[in-house]
Amino acid sequence: MPRALVTGASGFAGGYLVRYLLELGYEVVGAVHGAGARLPDGCHRAVLDITDRQSLREVVAATQPDEIYHLAGIARPANDSVDEFYEVNFGGTLKLLETVREHAPDAAVLLVGSAYAYGSVGHPISEIELFKPVNHYGSSKASADLLGHVYSLEGLRVVRARPFNHSGPGQSPAFVLPTLVEQFVEIEAGKREPVIRLGNLDSVRDFSDVRDIVRGYRLALLKGRSGEPYNLGSGRGTSVRELFEMVREKAEQEVELQVEPSRTRIIDIPYLVADTSKAREELGWEPEVSLEQTLHDMLDAVRKRLVAEDGVCGT
Repeated sequence: MPRALVTGASGFAGGYLVRYLLELGYEVVGAVHGAGARLPDGCHRAVLDITDRQSLREVVAATQPDEIYHLAGIARPANDSVDEFYEVNFGGTLKLLETVREHAPDAAVLLVGSAYAYGSVGHPISEIELFKPVNHYGSSKASADLLGHVYSLEGLRVVRARPFNHSGPGQSPAFVLPTLVEQFVEIEAGKREPVIRLGNLDSVRDFSDVRDIVRGYRLALLKGRSGEPYNLGSGRGTSVRELFEMVREKAEQEVELQVEPSRTRIIDIPYLVADTSKAREELGWEPEVSLEQTLHDMLDAVRKRLVAEDGVCGT
């Protein structure tokens, strides 16, 4: 039975990955920042500060994993300081790879990067595209991604995944698709006025289902070439306006759409879509869950959650 260490195990994608690996028969150790973080049943817990070398040594040495999936990171700093992006996303990755070299050199490592490292390109992006990030999040993820290349040259088995936007039930409403779903369901339940508020409606993104993405992570680690990057996405661009229309059709709600400047980034990427030819050809991976199915599942999950919350409030 392979043993996997998953950093960021209590996060959105981390939780899906842990459940997927458990279903496949893995022994899974979920590394989380806080002792109170929730983990799926059957997952062993390890409290880890990804920025602390001693904490990493203790967890990696005790776990002796066959596979390491590095998902820990931040997309938004807690204190609005850009330092945190680099301390966690870059510094944490550097410390992890050094620790693996010292204490688990035979482990295979998957570094989960981000499509935002590419920046604004304007056409479907392949892995040979140069990094031109437009914000500190993208810059920190690009820097961490490049570490994987260097450590692979030094003998570690490191594969780099570059996921594009992915969603699914349970994702934070801080992201565009879940906030859209949440607003529609609250209107449906009479908890909100029939007005949907969004940012830039013309932004085009490549939306995938998180369940497809975590399946891609495992395939990348098992079948990918050490040091190589692999884009994971649907290969199809969808604008925020098109998303709105898709959800409105499924929710069957007549609403007013309002654009709020506060929801628009100062520097936005107008088009971010993957060319996934490499992952399809080398990993045998391709998306299986349609965007329509993802939306259906997300709407269903939020509806059930609101019913449960109403039941608690009514007792």
